[in-house]
Amino acid sequence: MSNRYRALWISDVHLGSRDSEPQRLADFLAQHRADTVYLVGDIFDMKALSQGKGSWCKASTLLLGILSEISSSTPEVIYVPGNHDAPMRSWAGKRLGNIRIEREWVHEAASGKRYWVTHGDQFEHHISINPVSYHIGDQSYYLMLRFNRWINYWRSRFDLPWWSLANHVKNRVNAARRMMNRFEQVAVRETASRGYDGVICGHIHRGAVRDDRVGDNLVTYANCGDWVDSMSAVVEQRDGSLELLHWRRAPKIAHIMTEVVAA
Repeated sequence: MSNRYRALWISDVHLGSRDSEPQRLADFLAQHRADTVYLVGDIFDMKALSQGKGSWCKASTLLLGILSEISSSTPEVIYVPGNHDAPMRSWAGKRLGNIRIEREWVHEAASGKRYWVTHGDQFEHHISINPVSYHIGDQSYYLMLRFNRWINYWRSRFDLPWWSLANHVKNRVNAARRMMNRFEQVAVRETASRGYDGVICGHIHRGAVRDDRVGDNLVTYANCGDWVDSMSAVVEQRDGSLELLHWRRAPKIAHIMTEVVAA
């Protein structure tokens, strides 16, 4: 039996990249459904696929089937493309089957609050990053993702929950922590300037739901996280409150994990 929410936000699946975890998102969606579903960018990793660095597996095809079923059975599915699936932005204002594609969106919660839904890559342009440090950090992140798969394979053998090595390291490296904190500050400030009650985004692969004060106003910052590392999504409960949910391994996923690692 699945949980039903008023809205569900998913971002940074990176289908087509070697680090995507579509089987875990498929398992999550079997347990969590909503009246409105938002795909908040980087659902596909078109960069990896176009550069010949991608990898498509059976689990990716299975997930596409599940998303297709969701789009036909859910009143509203809105796709807000990100920087890794940027070609989809040219479809803004159109529909792909039952999926509505938009550059950004405003979601009105049951509480009456208005949330700006955007992938968030535009906020990065306001952050000064040393190109060399960025490249080193980027490569280190992907190495940690690969190592993390083996760690979690062995954790699953002892029935331990999924654990993110990358998040553990990022939150302890000052440069990485400063960059992500700066991203969040820019997002909150821009949201306040537009008069919204909050922002729901992705991009930096660090899930969060919290309120920040900007002047006399409280602005909600919500980040969906991702499906290559943190395995998280944001949901709106029936009372209008937002919550960050994490995937928890179900027993049926164990054999899939074994197959994926062995491959």
